[in-house]
Amino acid sequence: MKKVYFSTFSDIRSNYFQAYPILFLLASLLLSLLPIIAQSQSLNIQIDVEPEVETTVERSLDFGQVITGMGLQTIPPGSPNMGVFRVRALQTQRLIIQMESDRELQHENPDILDTIPIELQAAYTNFDLQDFELSTPLNDIGQSLVLESPSNNPDSAWSSLYIYVFGNIDIGNVPEGVYTGEVVLTVIYE
Repeated sequence: MKKVYFSTFSDIRSNYFQAYPILFLLASLLLSLLPIIAQSQSLNIQIDVEPEVETTVERSLDFGQVITGMGLQTIPPGSPNMGVFRVRALQTQRLIIQMESDRELQHENPDILDTIPIELQAAYTNFDLQDFELSTPLNDIGQSLVLESPSNNPDSAWSSLYIYVFGNIDIGNVPEGVYTGEVVLTVIYE
């Protein structure tokens, strides 16, 4: 048996791997196949995610009690009987708002074909202000706007705009009963 002496650790390592390449390869393969024992920790996180845009009906449109043959009944701009929608979104959110409504109110009994004509208009306020006197008319094809920060709380991440609905109905000689229609507010956000 021949004795081999090495002068440094690097000489030992390099000569060892040269002398036993198959052993080194098998050891490397075995270590890569063994599962690694690891410790882990977990962290539970709870986040309350709010919708980017929220629309609510603050007040329903109210023509009050009407009588057959009354003629034109009007809810004027600024009346407490106006319908009011509130749109809440992040500041600087770009929105497209469009309002569509039926042109006629239908009787709840489908056998009665008489209708009541209705004509509605809308206006809106931005800056989280609920004051009709500061409102701007909403156009018929869709209004594009950006929500502005409220003047009373400029650091708030959220802001609101209010949409006011008003108009008139023409009540002719129609049968008594409940007449209904829809007002649809569409809010598209980018």
